[in-house]
Amino acid sequence: MYYELALISVLIAAGYWGFYFVRYHAHVRTYGLMQLGAAIGAGLGLYHRRAGGPAWFGIAGAVGTGAGACLLLVGPLVRGAARRFAGIERFGLAEKLLAIADLLAPGSGVAEERQLLVAMREIRDGKIDQTLVALAAARAQASPEKRLAIDERTAMLYLTAYRWDEAIAYAEEHLFTIEAPREGQPTALRRALGIAPPVWVELLGAYGYKGNLEQAARMLARLEDVCAGRDDAAIWIHRGRMVFLALAGRVAAIEQLTDKRASRHLSRGARAYWLAVAHERNGDAGAARVAYANARSKSRGRARMLIDQALERLDAIKPIELTPFTQELVTRVEAAPAPIIALRERPRGPWVTRGLTASMFVVAGVMLLAVGDSSDLGVLVRSGAMVRGFIHTNGEWWRLVSCNFVHVGGLHLLINALGLWVLGKLCEEMFGPVRTLAIFGIAGVGGFVASYLASPVGISAGASGAIFGLLGAVFAELSLHKQHHRAAWGRGMWGSLAVVAVGQVGIDFMYAGVTDQYAHAGGLAFGLLMGMLLSPHSRWTKLAEPVARILAAAFVAACIWAAVMVVRTPLAKSLGTPDHPIAIGPSLAISAPASWRYDGDSLHDPDEMIELRFATSNAVAPFEAFTAHERERIHKQFDRIVVATEHVVPLPPGWQGSELEVSGEDPDGAGGRQQYRIVIAGAPMPGGIVLVSLEIADSMARAAPAFFTAQLASLVRK
Repeated sequence: MYYELALISVLIAAGYWGFYFVRYHAHVRTYGLMQLGAAIGAGLGLYHRRAGGPAWFGIAGAVGTGAGACLLLVGPLVRGAARRFAGIERFGLAEKLLAIADLLAPGSGVAEERQLLVAMREIRDGKIDQTLVALAAARAQASPEKRLAIDERTAMLYLTAYRWDEAIAYAEEHLFTIEAPREGQPTALRRALGIAPPVWVELLGAYGYKGNLEQAARMLARLEDVCAGRDDAAIWIHRGRMVFLALAGRVAAIEQLTDKRASRHLSRGARAYWLAVAHERNGDAGAARVAYANARSKSRGRARMLIDQALERLDAIKPIELTPFTQELVTRVEAAPAPIIALRERPRGPWVTRGLTASMFVVAGVMLLAVGDSSDLGVLVRSGAMVRGFIHTNGEWWRLVSCNFVHVGGLHLLINALGLWVLGKLCEEMFGPVRTLAIFGIAGVGGFVASYLASPVGISAGASGAIFGLLGAVFAELSLHKQHHRAAWGRGMWGSLAVVAVGQVGIDFMYAGVTDQYAHAGGLAFGLLMGMLLSPHSRWTKLAEPVARILAAAFVAACIWAAVMVVRTPLAKSLGTPDHPIAIGPSLAISAPASWRYDGDSLHDPDEMIELRFATSNAVAPFEAFTAHERERIHKQFDRIVVATEHVVPLPPGWQGSELEVSGEDPDGAGGRQQYRIVIAGAPMPGGIVLVSLEIADSMARAAPAFFTAQLASLVRK
């Protein structure tokens, strides 16, 4: 089954993305064509599995599946890891990972990314001449309004490479000649200074590093005048003051400016570095050495090179001497109130997605330690899976909630956890945490309600319905409020979500005995509805927020209630009381719960978890004949049959028999093995011997042996 699912996944995903890249992104058309090739191979492999055909169809399917996995999954994952390492300036490792990604997913644009990485590495190492030549050539052909951006980038390249003299010379030739606006004229901060504030502040620092504090003071004074009264300039005032005062050796002022409460926008390494610079310029070599060592431990990449250079010159440092103008500016700046930096509030992490994903793993761990392997039927039932008969007969409605966190085996758990992680983060980004929790809860419970009402599957578990709800909500948001999600549309997200939904529906109908398509469809429908009702961009969004809070709180309360009921409800209680007489043919009767039925061949519960077969005989050795007959039947269903050494289900007085331990592949094709216990027993009754074969999951027999003993004891001959 799982190989076929892999073939279907590659066929759908590679087919869609291959067409998307070929049609809309000419620069990665080769990558798209390779995906289309993988999709064709997967399609041939699926046809071979389903309908036969030449052997090379199967080979093509294997090749297509492997290629699709590399192109769609492994390659992008390696590429993402490379970007993370590049972000922390681990360029060597990042370049190796990009080489692997290029091998796994050729033509996907990795080669261009490697070229960019090489450029970043050269900038870090100060090798910027080739880039500067390219910028000079671009400047010669650029329009006057674009030259400023090129000049700023050129100056920043010099500054990033710590080539202070060249940065100053270039700025004095190309940047400081720009005419400032007239006094009182409203203008943007960049226009008011003549150049971008980051470039201005870094050039201020370059003058200070070269010992020209007089010019640095003039630039800070200009920055203070331009930024006075502007709410958008506090961060540049703070940065300019910090650089200038550190280079002026004002330790106390830097300690205030780098206090964690006043400099939340700075990294710990940056705070330690500027304090070290202040100690150095103040002539305190010992304090500077300690501070530089602290800064070095909290920094990486090219910043360490600058610190190493500073450590080498500490033996010859002297206190900086200030000119009258510089001293006057230092005094004025130190006396000025510290700028209040209003940082943009960082979006909180996807805490609902993290919490829901973690809860799934926690439930799986508790099940494994306290009950048993989650692929076992009895463990699932005991742990809160949805059992239709238990809900209908015993009113165990809490199972509609608990079953969202119960999964059938490790693979089922991992697949759903991955789907929840991806779609949950996306949904939380669009809807926020509270609405996401409400969507997950309503879609999950609603999906299982749909399954309870319509599905022929007796037992069901997993967060798939809730995850489909998240998919439906995101799909509805993208469809109804396209103007707010243009970036997502540009990435082809809408089409990919549609393909996922259509593909899953197809899988559901192909494997109707394994998947609960009613829960999936119900979850998707509820997700679409909740996405429309709880959208933050709807006309009723003010009403939607409190409604989402109520729904989310109700779901949390329901989860707590369900957890308590799982703990407090033993399997014997869920099975009910065998007190309802049921006729077994014309001559036998047995007591069972009222919901059980005899279909002429066997007696079983509504969900077909337990099965009893009956026979009567007047033969000399009826038990041996019945056992042989049952073994022949069992051999057709199970591949392992062993006579049990212990009797789990005690036989009533007057009965004799044996127990078999049998196991086999899951009859639904889900890939797991089920352990069953078969009790074959008989007892003499008026008119002959009555024989019974009881087939039940081994874990259920161990959890409620008295129930089955009572059933056997209730068997009577009319």
